[in-house]
Amino acid sequence: MAPKPARQPLNGWAFALAVMVVLPVSLIAVIWIAAQIARDQWVWSQCVFWVPAWMMCAVFAFGAWVARRSFGTPLPARVLCIALTAVTVWSAARFLRHDVGWQPVAASATSDDVVISHWNPQWPGDHALACGRALVEVMGDVAIISGPGSMFRTAAREEWLPDGMRSVDLGVVAIASRLPIVECRVLCHESMPRIGTVWLAWMVVQSPTGAPIHILAVDMPSAPWVARGRLANAVHDVLRRVALPAAPDVVVGDFNCTPGSWVIAELANGCSPAPPWRASGWLCTFERPWALLRIDQMLAGGRLAWRGYRTFDLGFSEHRAQQGVLTSPRLEK
Repeated sequence: MAPKPARQPLNGWAFALAVMVVLPVSLIAVIWIAAQIARDQWVWSQCVFWVPAWMMCAVFAFGAWVARRSFGTPLPARVLCIALTAVTVWSAARFLRHDVGWQPVAASATSDDVVISHWNPQWPGDHALACGRALVEVMGDVAIISGPGSMFRTAAREEWLPDGMRSVDLGVVAIASRLPIVECRVLCHESMPRIGTVWLAWMVVQSPTGAPIHILAVDMPSAPWVARGRLANAVHDVLRRVALPAAPDVVVGDFNCTPGSWVIAELANGCSPAPPWRASGWLCTFERPWALLRIDQMLAGGRLAWRGYRTFDLGFSEHRAQQGVLTSPRLEK
């Protein structure tokens, strides 16, 4: 059997066109790798870090294909092709790790589980009642609402809040819960020069087992020109001044940063997001209806175990709602 002839490199205009494709893609790959290392430490790196991984995967895959088809088999061409293929795999892995859930069917809650939801309806006014009715479908046992607007004013609340649910409106954030609310207060609401407004709220509910669930609700500035590395340093100072009453079991809110951010690391307090094998569907939350960024986060600590996580398009706001199914903590004797 005759050996397969080696692929010949392109010549002339076709080669020039291939170079015009591969060189920019290679430069983008170098910048993207640097941004994955720096994450959102600086403005330039966070702008690259925020680009959806599936987009970068498509760009790198195309560059690797062009390099493979155009430059033949010399060693430099092989190295370039392998490098672009590796970056393609890296970006695909980031997409699969953070942006989509692997569960084919969303986890159903049992009587021993706690279902916690969060949504940022962005200060609804005239449509507050409609937002409340949309939230009812996914609120579970505990719902944290960032920027509730008029949703919890008496006239609106009585129309949509289900019977048996308690609620507390703190202005910047509200909680509605089927579980007893033990504590609910704003820890910090601070406007920082050249950064923006940060607020933290502390909530405690009593789980079905009788054990308390400590919830830290947060909201971070949204301005894209504020480096999240700088914001993380500011958050570190705030947490040091506030001194949390206890280690949080759940950290939830509109973080305005993507997975892997320095801000998430600062706020996590030992909590972590649901792994992809405990999540289902599309996990990005902003900007609805074509959400490409996962900037709303829900993290859980060691006293709770993830059973499921997903997001919902409620038809209002630029944010999708998020919902987590967690095992109840054990009552310590």
